[in-house]
Amino acid sequence: MGCAECHDHKFDPFKTKEFYRFAAFFADLQEKAVGRQDQTGMPMPGQAEKLRQLDDQIAPLQKLLSTATPQLAAAQEQWEQGLRLADMRRLPKNVTDILLVEPAKRIDKQKEELASYYRTIAPGLQNERERLAALQKERKAIQDTVPTTLISISGSPREMRVLPRGNWLSDGGEVVTPGVPASLSPPFSTLVADEKQRGTRLDLAHWLSAPGNPLTARVFVNRLWKLMFGQGIVKTLEDFGSQGAWPTHPDLLDWLAVEFRESGWNVKHIVKLMVMSRTYRQSSTASAELRQRDPYNLLLARQSSYRLDAEMVRDNALAISGLLSPKIGGPSVKPYQPAGYWSFLNFPKREYSPDHGEDQYRRGLYTYWQRTFPHPSLLAFDASSREECTVDRPRSNTPLQAMVLLNDPTYVEAARVFAERIIRQGGQTTPGRIQFGYLQALSRRTNDGELKLLEDLWQKHFEEFKTDKSAAEALLSVGDHPQSKDFDAAELAAWTSVARVILNLHETITRN
Repeated sequence: MGCAECHDHKFDPFKTKEFYRFAAFFADLQEKAVGRQDQTGMPMPGQAEKLRQLDDQIAPLQKLLSTATPQLAAAQEQWEQGLRLADMRRLPKNVTDILLVEPAKRIDKQKEELASYYRTIAPGLQNERERLAALQKERKAIQDTVPTTLISISGSPREMRVLPRGNWLSDGGEVVTPGVPASLSPPFSTLVADEKQRGTRLDLAHWLSAPGNPLTARVFVNRLWKLMFGQGIVKTLEDFGSQGAWPTHPDLLDWLAVEFRESGWNVKHIVKLMVMSRTYRQSSTASAELRQRDPYNLLLARQSSYRLDAEMVRDNALAISGLLSPKIGGPSVKPYQPAGYWSFLNFPKREYSPDHGEDQYRRGLYTYWQRTFPHPSLLAFDASSREECTVDRPRSNTPLQAMVLLNDPTYVEAARVFAERIIRQGGQTTPGRIQFGYLQALSRRTNDGELKLLEDLWQKHFEEFKTDKSAAEALLSVGDHPQSKDFDAAELAAWTSVARVILNLHETITRN
């Protein structure tokens, strides 16, 4: 529908008016035009219950202390007179003698009465004040730990008009209300609770999941298929229209869509169906004849072989080394990033400080995202900037990717920790340790040529690091993970070099 923002679609039955009618569903969203959007607290179950208990205790105390009484009013008046008297006593002595003799006697008497009042009433109120302050402090401490997230907040919808040729400076277009393209079924009017009322996003959700709407389920299962097999049954994930690719297995797509809908939109059920199929469990190895007959594997006579997505490339290296954190959920984290990468960020200026400890080794899914400056390691492996929706990422193969795998601190550190595993668990011989490294990273043993190459590499680097201790220490100091003192520095640095090569292999980052 993006094309219809400026003109009626040339090949599919989408009209410009329908684009703006669809956009009108979101015209009531309350958003800031620039800057960080307001977050909404989402207390965990235990936090929500504790906050409720504290609120129940705080409310009566606040009511008690804010309720006016004759005693409190008298105490307030006497306290204010005391302040005025103190101010007057700062005047010259000859003036105070005239002004303060009688008032002072009267105020001294009132102060005696006030002291008597506080001896009888105020101590109880003071205890209540202290208790209220303690409860409010406890509540704030819990509130500060409550996770926050972006939640769509509705308000009064702004007027939505058709913009001629997409010109947002024009306000002369026809005013439109929420609606869906007329070419798609079922008719939206059949699902709106009250035809006289403006359609809402809830109505839109009902339309998207209606039994008479086949498109949502078909598009979704096609994207799941792409995750499992490298490309969708319909190759053009973002285009099911007349200009998109024809499905290679239309009956399979229909069956999966119906199964998904009738299972209650159960994603886990569909994923399980796919990964337990014989088609998924095939080897990606193919004969020359098969590659010639079906070079793009459209007929699924074998499993697909493709490079991992950007986040998984990093996860894979951390998993092989043993550094990957299994923790699930929580706030975003900041892995290593080149110094100064954020130096051009303004309004406000920001500094990037990498996380430490377990947070440094969280899955790539949790990497902090700055849309105008995406993490450079992920960007090198075709991660999107998220400035707009990207349905299908490209998969490129560039020399920059090899440089990232060889030199990014994340991968250098992973190689060092992997090298420690190789030495500890790979036996006592160089060939045995190399085989161990290959089995951990690639799930296979080396061939003779690979083994000879890596043996020579280890020997060469071991000799170099023996004569240049500072170079060995520099390599082993990369990253936060503590360096093991159980190994000779030159030996560990040489095995780190071998581990860097293994982590850099095309096969290591390729899903086979």
